[in-house]
Amino acid sequence: MAASAVLLRPPRRVLSVPRPLLFFLVLLGVTAALPASAAGEGARLYRQGILPGGDELRAERAGGATLRAAAAACVNCHRRSGLGTTEGQIIIPPVTGKYLFRSAAKNVRDLTLPHVAGYRTQRSPYDDATLARAIREGLDSDGRALNYLMPRFRIDDTAMAALIAYLRELTSAPVPGVSDDTLHFATIITPDADPLARRGMLDVLERFFADKNEFLRGGARTIQSNTRAITYRVTRRWQLHVWDLSGPPADWERQLRAKLQAEPVYAVISGLGGKTWEPVHRFCEASALPCLFPNVNLPVDAEQDFYPVYFSKGVLLEAELIAHDLQGRAAALRPARVIQVYRADDIGAAAARTLQENPALRGWKTELRAWSGGGAELNMVLRDLRPDD
Repeated sequence: MAASAVLLRPPRRVLSVPRPLLFFLVLLGVTAALPASAAGEGARLYRQGILPGGDELRAERAGGATLRAAAAACVNCHRRSGLGTTEGQIIIPPVTGKYLFRSAAKNVRDLTLPHVAGYRTQRSPYDDATLARAIREGLDSDGRALNYLMPRFRIDDTAMAALIAYLRELTSAPVPGVSDDTLHFATIITPDADPLARRGMLDVLERFFADKNEFLRGGARTIQSNTRAITYRVTRRWQLHVWDLSGPPADWERQLRAKLQAEPVYAVISGLGGKTWEPVHRFCEASALPCLFPNVNLPVDAEQDFYPVYFSKGVLLEAELIAHDLQGRAAALRPARVIQVYRADDIGAAAARTLQENPALRGWKTELRAWSGGGAELNMVLRDLRPDD
């Protein structure tokens, strides 16, 4: 039985700029500010389907289907922002306080109200009682049946009060990084990032921002719909802030909090990292700040987190592919062991551990061997790589 050696290498770096950036942010549902009670009971019910006290939220959909816990959570249809979405010809309405508790007449000239494509308010404003009825019984503020897609929720008065309080302040605060004439973005660069890659990334971003700003012409224009006036021409210029970090990773989150306070931004785009990106990831999630498509080979594998978005898992994906390949060839190779060689104090160490712990290699003998990069040392690291007896 032969031993197999695996050398883990980082994939080629791609210098990125997210061209449909605003469209992507809208799909995420992060175009509006989060309420101060984002960690409260109402938010937990809305996002996770967990009632105050820890019980699962339950609801019935038309036809008798029962939804529970995360499957019943409001966020599945109305999104994290509460601004709703569309499914074919079906419009999932916004459920933020600005939409729920005001009449159509007040919406006509309110340009501060987020635009929701296709949505038209044709009902009386809700109050706490009629909103509770809508959630429990599927009847709108005028007593008309809501769309069959709207489940009927089992919620007691305590949970209902928490949910309505959350909806009242959802998206009620000003959006950070957005002024009357400017959208502010940042890109983050760690101190161990490659200098040439840094220059290349900034060249792409700066050119993109310059091209975007060249299209600005004239002042704001509006059109009148049957419910409100809509600003249809983009007049805000885009400004890029470069956040260069320094020192050890343990201090990066503090630096980023200070930078965000001094320069509030709408989102972080692109970015460049070296051996670690985890402090930046934690900062983005904790600050509810979208951080989109950084150029990193070792992203944080945390599917439950919402705000950081990556191109791929980088070397972690490479490790998964190697495990899948070895599993597929196991019958023919019948290896006695897998030896992984990786550079010490580099991203290959995390990839090697990921491969070693992959369930596809359960029952195999795997070894990790660190290598500093010298040719002579590599011969020593692989000195006993030979068929087993």
